[in-house]
Amino acid sequence: MPIISSPGIGSGMDIAGIVNKLSELERQPLVQLKKQVVTLESRLSVYGQVKSQMASLQDASAKLNNNDAWSQFKVTSSNNAAVSATAGGSAMPVKLDLEVLKLAKGQVSSFATLSVDQALSDGTLTIQPGSWASGVFSPNGGVPHVISIETGQKTVSAVATKINSSGSSVQAYVVQDASGERLVLRSRHTGKDQGFNVGFESSNAAPNPGAQPPVAQLSFIRPFGEQFAQDAQFKVDGLELSSASNTIKQALPGLSLSLLQVSSTPVRISVENEPESVKKNIQAWLDSFNALNSTLGNAVKYNTDKKSSAPLQGDSTAVGVQSALRSLLRGEVPGSPFQRLSDIGISIQRDGSLVVDSKKFESALANPSAVKAFFTGSTGFEGLGFAKKIETFIKNALDTEGRVAVRANALQSAIKRNLQDQERVNDRADRAQARLFKVYNSMDSKVGSLNALNSYVSQQFAVMNK
Repeated sequence: MPIISSPGIGSGMDIAGIVNKLSELERQPLVQLKKQVVTLESRLSVYGQVKSQMASLQDASAKLNNNDAWSQFKVTSSNNAAVSATAGGSAMPVKLDLEVLKLAKGQVSSFATLSVDQALSDGTLTIQPGSWASGVFSPNGGVPHVISIETGQKTVSAVATKINSSGSSVQAYVVQDASGERLVLRSRHTGKDQGFNVGFESSNAAPNPGAQPPVAQLSFIRPFGEQFAQDAQFKVDGLELSSASNTIKQALPGLSLSLLQVSSTPVRISVENEPESVKKNIQAWLDSFNALNSTLGNAVKYNTDKKSSAPLQGDSTAVGVQSALRSLLRGEVPGSPFQRLSDIGISIQRDGSLVVDSKKFESALANPSAVKAFFTGSTGFEGLGFAKKIETFIKNALDTEGRVAVRANALQSAIKRNLQDQERVNDRADRAQARLFKVYNSMDSKVGSLNALNSYVSQQFAVMNK
């Protein structure tokens, strides 16, 4: 049997063309599947944008629901070199005079001067925390730190290193001058209770003048003439107060004061409302909502001019989210001085977007606590504040079991199934193509054999006729 090297060479038929046409019929379902996947991917893309914008609106709502969004104050000091101040969430507008009488300090004390790299006798250094009053030390009940001075650690620098690594309440360093070096200790923190006393007990009965090299004992100098630990002392409108730290957060709720230097005259601290930052936070919330509203509106509408549907037209989840958000906007906050968005100058347009009546909005902001109550519900009335309602709704919608998350996951699953169906159609068409080539090639071979036989017989008859 002759070998067919190319489909159709034996029969003269266009076998490749026939098989390809039949294979195209097998792949015909791909046309519809590819159209479907384009639609699904378009919907998923829109849902990705919707989820991103919902998350932005959730963040903007959460910010409005936070006290810090409403505690924006302008704080000024008449002498920033002496006192600086910042205002937090619970601050209130106020003007006050502050006098800095003393700054909080920690204790600084030193040991007697020794020769540089003088060897020390063995012994133990005990650092006892406490306070000094009228030159008398009183322990404060803290745990003493015991530092052992041993062979290999018998210089002032080695002792300083060991103190700093011991976790004690003091820091150590070494100073040098023409007369030698001294070990200096200072409290890690400020305040009158951050003092300390130091005792040294040598393990030698007495220094040995004949030792090689000679050794010396540490001799602690009490903080007379040096720096005692002390509290900061200051006056607020004539009322004398004290603090263990120069950063004061408790004296005036919501106001943090930094005492920097003693003041010779009272420092005027002014805390004033800063409405512009509140406006920016509310405007950011409005912008986030309008962006989401626009995306949803464009995604679900039907274009009558082009007679075409938007990607999510008829999508129950998208329509439901749009409807729920608009319903929330029309809701009320019972018990609040302002109960509706329109009460603070924000109105809802026909397309669901929000616009601001500047004059009415400015008038509402003249009562910032009432606007805050509308958004946060912080005044104790029943029900959630407006911002909290929006934040909660979006959080539930975006959660794993939320309507938006579930719908987006369903679209991803549908795309995955579609791609798997396309693979199955292609596999089925490839198998059909291989089977058809086998059948047609077999037929082609047989027809070629018959044609060859016919040619041979014709030749023989021609020979016989001669």
